[in-house]
Amino acid sequence: MDDNKYSLRERKYAKTKIGLANAFMERLKTTRFSDIPIKDVCYSVEVSEGTFYNYFPQKLDVINYFQYLHLLKVEWEIKNKAGNFNSLDLIEQAMESLAEAIKHPYFFYEIVSVFTSEHIKPQQEELTLAEKYYAFPDCRGIEDIEIESLESFFLKHLKAAQKEGIIINTLPLKDMVVILKTILIGTPLAVELEDFQSFPDIIKKQMVLFRKNFEVKL
Repeated sequence: MDDNKYSLRERKYAKTKIGLANAFMERLKTTRFSDIPIKDVCYSVEVSEGTFYNYFPQKLDVINYFQYLHLLKVEWEIKNKAGNFNSLDLIEQAMESLAEAIKHPYFFYEIVSVFTSEHIKPQQEELTLAEKYYAFPDCRGIEDIEIESLESFFLKHLKAAQKEGIIINTLPLKDMVVILKTILIGTPLAVELEDFQSFPDIIKKQMVLFRKNFEVKL
């Protein structure tokens, strides 16, 4: 890791914010969102509670931040595979990567519960270059990736698949985006708790059905 790439201030800001987010999200695997003590999160990162709220004015902001960090990673992975796969393949691989990120049951249930109970839609997160770098230091060139929402990601690749002539144009693309989001979010809500560790495999099966319905048969 090249620690001279960014200024001391940029490094401190990025590492502290990422550390707080990781510490908070780790606790979400065993503790309800509303019961997570900010004091404990801050203690593990060795900062004050006031520092936490400087980075995340509301606790909900931590989940939003975590989501966009992982969307960034998925975008980076897809960009590095783009030359070898068609756009529908890339959507499927993105779905599998996201499934891996949220396969812990209580972690997933808490995230869904928070956003549905609060009626909050995730907001676009602006990440600094240093945050991208220190969040995923092994991902060369990740600072160049432009972050986007899940909806935008799906729509972009569906449009590309349509242009490539590999999906059937019988349904508006926005409706297809809804189907993809329903698979990603609805599937884990439908599976039994003991089957949750196989969530990525279940997503693969759902994507097979998606492709059967919308992929052009060559």
